[in-house]
Amino acid sequence: MGENLAKNLNISPPAARGLIKLSIKDEFGPFKPMTQLNYEDFRAIITQSLKKRLLNLEVVNIEDVISNMLEDLNQNQSVITMAGV
Repeated sequence: MGENLAKNLNISPPAARGLIKLSIKDEFGPFKPMTQLNYEDFRAIITQSLKKRLLNLEVVNIEDVISNMLEDLNQNQSVITMAGV
C-alpha cells in the first residue's frame, strides 16, 4: 500500500509508509499491533485518518488517491486477511 501511495503522491516510499503508520496511530492509538488490523480497519484508516492527513497536507487529488488506495486494498484483501491470522 505504501508503494501505491508513494506513486499517487509522488513522494518516497518510506514517506508514504510513514503517512500510513501515522494514520494507523491516529485511528487506533499507539498500542494496537499491526498484525491485529483487518480489512475493515484498513478501510477505516484510508477513508478517515489518511484522508484527513492528506487534507491537512493540501493534496489536490485526494478523492483519486483514496479511490486508488481502496482499490489496492480490495486487490490485496486476501494477503491482509492471511497476515492477520
